[in-house]
Amino acid sequence: MQQKNNNSIEPENNKKKPDIKKLLIVGAFAVVAAIFASMGILHFLLKDDAPKTEKAATEHTAPLHTKAPDDIAQDDNPNASGLDRRAVMDAIALSLFDNGLDNSSIKESTEQEENGTTNLHFIIDQGTANLENLKNSLSERIKGMGTEPEVGKSVSFASGKLSVVIDFIERHAEPQKPADKKPRVARDYNGVKVAFVIDDCGYSIPLAEKLGKVKYPMAMAIIPYTPHSRETAEVFRRLGKTVFLHQPMEPKAYPEKDPGKGAILLNMPESLVAISLQKNVEDLGGKIDGFNNHMGSGLTESREKMSQVFDTMKKYTNFYVDSYTSPKTVAFDECQKQGMVCAINNKFIDNESDPEYIRGKIMDGVNLAKANGSIIMIGHLRDSTVEVLVKILPELEAMGVEVVPVKELAVR
Repeated sequence: MQQKNNNSIEPENNKKKPDIKKLLIVGAFAVVAAIFASMGILHFLLKDDAPKTEKAATEHTAPLHTKAPDDIAQDDNPNASGLDRRAVMDAIALSLFDNGLDNSSIKESTEQEENGTTNLHFIIDQGTANLENLKNSLSERIKGMGTEPEVGKSVSFASGKLSVVIDFIERHAEPQKPADKKPRVARDYNGVKVAFVIDDCGYSIPLAEKLGKVKYPMAMAIIPYTPHSRETAEVFRRLGKTVFLHQPMEPKAYPEKDPGKGAILLNMPESLVAISLQKNVEDLGGKIDGFNNHMGSGLTESREKMSQVFDTMKKYTNFYVDSYTSPKTVAFDECQKQGMVCAINNKFIDNESDPEYIRGKIMDGVNLAKANGSIIMIGHLRDSTVEVLVKILPELEAMGVEVVPVKELAVR
């Protein structure tokens, strides 16, 4: 301790004596300080160049030449200049779809570069859509992308280095004659007929009530022994809908995939087939308007078993719709051999539950019907399917599509 104190505290009687070593050390420190000060001034004068190079190096994890400039702008940093062309085209396509139109309604699309800004101009044919509804749909989708559009005769907006103007070809309704009692509507699908079968009924009375109250004809296919099978049949009869037995049949994946209670299996003797079908019909109240198969990709390929099914089912109904769960089905052929009224499903509309997907599948079916004259489509009693059907069926009628009972499209 004493030695440390002697080194750190200088005796009073030595203060006035010059120490050459200490003077040299102090001088050296002064020189070093001056050098550092000079470097600081130089750094300040050059700061506009050096940091930029460092920043550029840290912003890119790969050399810039690994992508074309357009790809970098659209993929790596899509918000660098606001919206991009792809987002605008998606918004337009979805708005057209919302209003029963497609991309063929875009009659003109131009792009110009001016002073670093990309100007996009579209001309859209209103067609059968309500123009205000179409504009509102576009406006809402644009707002959803964080941009406020101006809506007048045109819909226009700007974001970053992108400017968009959407004009419309208006289709004014013809003046009505005094004798006309109903407004005229564009009917581009005149003569087109569609029919719907709704499978998997029997689980929800509220959904059955909601869809059953829709004015359009539909066949409601009820699975036997579901929690509300008989009550569901009564609801649909009261509301004037066609009541189907949604008959469970053996799928190819059986037994891993179980078709449920009351199913007809390939190894069943004919007597048991008859008893099972009888009890299934009784579970729905003993009266049905027709039937179709639930699953059944295995059974509908067997002529023997389908012949046995029709032998019994003829006692309860003369109408069958092949759900077409196997491309090798012989059910339709066997139905005709039995002299019954037969039909076949052409499209499932709700393999996914997303409403936009379901709406798209229905419109695909309608366009097929436009080419072929008619179509039978199958959906399921689910929230999203009911929601879409309630909205789209009046739209189809306004387009000229006729929603008919499924039996009208059957082969006799």
